[in-house]
Amino acid sequence: MKIILRIVGLCIAIMTWTMVIYAQDSSQTQAQSGDIDFASKATASNNFEIQAANIALTKSQDQNVKQYAQMIVDDHTAAGNELATLVKNKNWQLSTPDNQNYTQLIDQLNNADPANFDRTYVDLMAKSHQDAMPLFKDASSGTATTDAELRKFATDKIPAFQKHLDQLKTMQPAADTTTKDTLKNTSPGAPSPIKSKMPKPMLK
Repeated sequence: MKIILRIVGLCIAIMTWTMVIYAQDSSQTQAQSGDIDFASKATASNNFEIQAANIALTKSQDQNVKQYAQMIVDDHTAAGNELATLVKNKNWQLSTPDNQNYTQLIDQLNNADPANFDRTYVDLMAKSHQDAMPLFKDASSGTATTDAELRKFATDKIPAFQKHLDQLKTMQPAADTTTKDTLKNTSPGAPSPIKSKMPKPMLK
């Protein structure tokens, strides 16, 4: 009888321990709405910039623009893969943002006149990065996220994205200084003159 009681007690102890471990694992992978929102928006923004850069690699006649586009593809592909791995490891299900505005911008880039393509692409990248920076800074500070790994991801990517934005200030595609002047005279958070030329990429 004692042996049976010991076996039953051992089984109960094992089941209890298993439930505790499962509960800990679940709490580690359970995302708050802010985490899902940021990861979803960052994924959509990242995919958009890669798609736009690949178009520039095909259509641009400016070597500086092509080099910039290749940097965007390399950096954002790496960032996208890192975020995708993080999301997969946590078993998160990302939401599907409304990408209608991104689709419109890609169409605008595909349909741009060859003479104005480089300016269109550079203007688009300037606006896209200006919109992405606050998203990543809020995630980095914990204002919009609770997951530590996600905050670290956002923090690690800010310097590279700032570099992308700063590099646009030195680019003058098609002998045009519009983008350079726009970036020089636009403070963070201020409305960009580019907005009047193209719909703002919004993620919901």
